[in-house]
Amino acid sequence: MKRKVFRLLGVFLSIVMVLGLMACGQSESGTKGNETQKSEKAPSGGTDGAATDKKESAGLESSGEESDSGNPAADDDTSGGGSPVAGVDWEDMAEITVQYPALGPIPYGLQEVEDAINAITEERINTHVTLQMIEVGNYAQQIGLQMSASEASDLLITLPAGPASYSALTAQNQIMDITELLDEYGSDIKEILGDKLKGTSVDGAVYGVTGNRTYVVTAYIIMRTDVLEDLGLLEKAKNMTTLTEYEEILAAVKSSDKWGNLAGIVSSDGQGNFLGLSPSFLGEDKFSDMSFYDTLGDTANIVAVSGDGIDTTVEKLYATDQFRKVYEKMHDWYEKGYVYKDVATDNTMAEELVKNNVAFSYFGNCEVGVETLKSTDCGMPVTCVPLVTYPIGTGSTTKFVWTIPNTAKEPEAAMAFLNLMFTNADINNLLAWGVEGRDYVVVDGQAAYPEGVTEVPYHASDFLFGNMFLTLPWYGDGADFRQVCQDVEKAGVISPYMGFTADTSEVTNEISALTNVIQEYRATVGSGAASPDVYEEFLKKLDANGIDKVIDLYQTQLNEWLADNK
Repeated sequence: MKRKVFRLLGVFLSIVMVLGLMACGQSESGTKGNETQKSEKAPSGGTDGAATDKKESAGLESSGEESDSGNPAADDDTSGGGSPVAGVDWEDMAEITVQYPALGPIPYGLQEVEDAINAITEERINTHVTLQMIEVGNYAQQIGLQMSASEASDLLITLPAGPASYSALTAQNQIMDITELLDEYGSDIKEILGDKLKGTSVDGAVYGVTGNRTYVVTAYIIMRTDVLEDLGLLEKAKNMTTLTEYEEILAAVKSSDKWGNLAGIVSSDGQGNFLGLSPSFLGEDKFSDMSFYDTLGDTANIVAVSGDGIDTTVEKLYATDQFRKVYEKMHDWYEKGYVYKDVATDNTMAEELVKNNVAFSYFGNCEVGVETLKSTDCGMPVTCVPLVTYPIGTGSTTKFVWTIPNTAKEPEAAMAFLNLMFTNADINNLLAWGVEGRDYVVVDGQAAYPEGVTEVPYHASDFLFGNMFLTLPWYGDGADFRQVCQDVEKAGVISPYMGFTADTSEVTNEISALTNVIQEYRATVGSGAASPDVYEEFLKKLDANGIDKVIDLYQTQLNEWLADNK
C-alpha cells in the first residue's frame, strides 16, 4: 500500500533530522488553553439541541460570524462533520493508538467515547482508533519507557517538560519528520495553523503539530474562595499587588484553627513548579516587577533569554539572578511551613490537592476564562489573581504538541486522524467533554453537566485536542467564549524570537544528560525544599554535564537568526 512506502521514507527522514525544541512553561497540565477539566453547574433545563451542528474548519482567521453553538461559523456539512481527508486511499482498515494524559483519574466511560469516534473515523478515513489515556503523573515516565523500548505508538501529545516533552523527543530522534505527511494528509492543519507550524519546525522540516487554541497566557495565584471569605481576606486577596501580601495570607491560613491543616501552597503540576513557572521569574515582590523570558523552544528549561528582545544573551536558566530569587523566596516559605511537605514524593496535580482538602493555593499559567476553569478543576470556587502576561513565542507553540513516533505502524492514518481533529467538531467535543446526553448537555450554546449530575463517566480538557475553537465552551464561559478567545489571541504580543528554533543535533547527549539532572532536582529546588548547598550542587551538576556547550550552540544560532531577521 502507499502507506507502507511512505512510512519508510518518514522513518529515514526522522533518523537524519533532529530538532531540540521546547515547550513554554509548565501549563501545569492544569493550565489552560483551556488547560484542564472545567465546569460550572448549569441551570436546570437540560439541552437546547445537538452538541454540534456539524460546523467545521474554524481557524484563527475566521469570518467573525458565529454558529449557534458559539463557535466561529463554518460551512454546514450534511455528511456528518468533516469531509474525508484528501489522499486517503488505503483499502484495509488502519488501526492506530492515540495517547494523551488524563488530568485526573482515568475516566471509566472512555470506551463509549472511543466507539463514537470510530463511528466517524471508520467511515471517513477507514481507520479504527484506540484511545489510551494515561494519568498525567505517570505520563512522562510511561512515554519515556515506551520510547526506550521502541514500543509501537501512532500518535501522542507531548508535555511541557521531562522525557515526554517535545524537545526531549526530538533531541533523541524519537519522533518523525512529518512534513510530507502534512502535505498529503494534513492540508487542513497547514491552512489553519499557518505560521504557527514554524514553532515546531527546523530548516523547513515539521516535527509536530501544536493545537489551534489560545496562546496568550497569564500567571495567576489561585486560592480557595471559601477560606478567604471565612478569614475575611477575600478583598485583600483580590487587591494584592505584592508577594508580601500573599505571604500574609499564607500566614493567616497556617495559623487558623479551622484551615491550618491545609498546605498553604502546592506545586501546580506535581513536578515541583511553584514560583518557577516557565516562562516567568516570579521572585520579585511587586507583581509589576515580575519578568518573563523566552526559552527559545527549549522544553527542558535549560536556556533562557530576556523576553524584551533588548538583551539577547542566552543564559543558564537556573543560574540566572532572577531564578535565584525564585529559589530563595520558595526556600524561605518552605522553612516557614507554607509549602506542601510531600512535594518531593507526591506528583498529584494542584487541582486534585485543592479538591481533596489538602491545599489552599497554588500558582498556575492560564488563559481566558481562568476562574470558571479552575473552579471546576478544584471542585469549588477559587479566586485568581493575575501576576504577569507572557508574549506569544515559539515556546508557546511547543507546550502540547501532537507527534507521530518513529515506531508508528500507521503514520499516514495517524496524520489523517489528526487532520480530522482540526476540522471535525464532533471529534473535538467527544475528546473534550465525552458523549452528549451522558457526559454533557448543551445549554445556551455551552456544554454543561446534565441536570443533577456532578460526576460523569468521561470529562477531559478542551485545550489538548486539535481545534479548541470547534469545541463547545463550558457553561459559565458564555456561548461567545471561543470568539472572545480569538479576539484576545489577535491582540496578543508576539515575542521578538517567535519563529526561532535551534538545531540541537550536535548536543543531543548533553541535552539528555541535563534533562536527567533537572528531573532529579526540579521538585526540591523549585519548591524550596532543597538547602542552599543542594541548590549549588544542582548548578554544578548542570555545568559538569555540558550546559555551557548547549548555551554556546543556542547563542551562535540565535545570533545568526537575529542577523538574518533584522
